[in-house]
Amino acid sequence: MRILLLFMLLLSVPVFKEPLMRLPDLHELRAAHSATLLPGGKVLIAAGFRKGPNRHSQLYSNTAELYDPSTRQFTYTGSLHIARCGQTATLLPGDDVLITGGNNDTPHLASAELYNAGTGVWTRLPDMLSGREGHRAVLLTNGKVLIVGGSKDRDLYAELYNPATRMFERAGAAPFHPSGSIVVQLRDGRVFIAGGFQDKEVAQSSMIYDPVTNQFTRAVNLGIVKHKAGAALLSDGRVIIIGGSDNRDWNGKYSSTEIYDPVKNAFTQGPALHYPRFKLNNAVVTLHNGTIVVAGGNDHIEMLRPNDTAFSLAATMDQPYYFSTATLLPSGSILLAGGYGNDAQCMGKAWLFNPAVTITRR
Repeated sequence: MRILLLFMLLLSVPVFKEPLMRLPDLHELRAAHSATLLPGGKVLIAAGFRKGPNRHSQLYSNTAELYDPSTRQFTYTGSLHIARCGQTATLLPGDDVLITGGNNDTPHLASAELYNAGTGVWTRLPDMLSGREGHRAVLLTNGKVLIVGGSKDRDLYAELYNPATRMFERAGAAPFHPSGSIVVQLRDGRVFIAGGFQDKEVAQSSMIYDPVTNQFTRAVNLGIVKHKAGAALLSDGRVIIIGGSDNRDWNGKYSSTEIYDPVKNAFTQGPALHYPRFKLNNAVVTLHNGTIVVAGGNDHIEMLRPNDTAFSLAATMDQPYYFSTATLLPSGSILLAGGYGNDAQCMGKAWLFNPAVTITRR
C-alpha cells in the first residue's frame, strides 16, 4: 500500500524546470530544528529556535508541522510536550519518530518524546539516562537507537534507546567524549564517529561503535581538527567528511574534505569544496544514485557525483543557511527548510531543490 501511495505521489507532483523553487514559508521561523521523512512521504519539521524581539535572545518552539509533497504546503500537526532546539530525530520501524534531548532555557535536556505519524500525537517517554545537547543519534541494525555525545557525564557518553521497552539503556564506555561529532553508519552496521568538541577544544579523534559487542574502539585521527561539519557515506563504503571549522569557528571554516576508509582505517584528502562552510550537519543528502548534495552552511549548493573527482556548483540561494535541514523526498527532489543567515536571524523560508535539472544541464 505504501509503495502504491508513493507512486501516486510521484505522478501527482509536476516537474519543475529550474534547480530551485521557492515554497510557501514554514508557519514559524526555525533553526536547529529537525526534519524527518515519514513513511507516507510527508516530512515532519519539529521544534527549533528563533530570535526574540531584541534580535539576541532565543525563543524555543514546541510546535511541529508537516510538509506535504502532493500540495507543497505546510500544515501544523501535534505539538511537542517540551520546547527545544538541537534535538535528534530518528525514524523508527513503523510510524514513530524518536526525539531526544537538545536545549531550551534549560541546557542538556534529558527529555524524550515519540511522534506517531498515523495519529499526529506526541507521547512523553522516560527521560534519557543523561541530559544531552550537541548529541547525535542513529538507528542501528538491531533496531535500537545509539545516542552519543552531548553529556557532561563522562560515564554516560553513549546510551541506547530500546523501542521494545521504550526505555534507555547504557552503551559501552567510549575512549573519547566529544559533542557535535560526525556520526555515520557504515555498510556493515558499525557506526563511525569523528571530530566534535571536547574539553573546550575542537577534536581530531575518531572511533567506531560495534552494535554486536556494544563496544567503542579507537580509529585513526582526522587529518585536522574539526567540528560542525557534514558527512555522508559514499557508494564504495567510505565516509566523506565535508567542511566544518576549527577553534576559530566562523573565522576557521573549511572548504576541504576528508575521506575515511574503514577497511584501511585511514584518512585521505578528498576533493575541495568551492566554498568554505560549516553548521551543515543536517543539510547533506545522498541521492539514490550515490550523488552527494551539500545544501547548507553557504549560499551555494554543491554536488559530488559518483566517480567525479571534484564538486560541481548546482544552484545559488538568496543567502547562506546555517543549521538548516535538507530532506530527500520520494520524487528525488530535496526539501530545504529553515536555518539562519549571516545575521544570525532565523528564517521560515523553504525551497525545493531538483538535482535532476543540474544533472541534465551538465
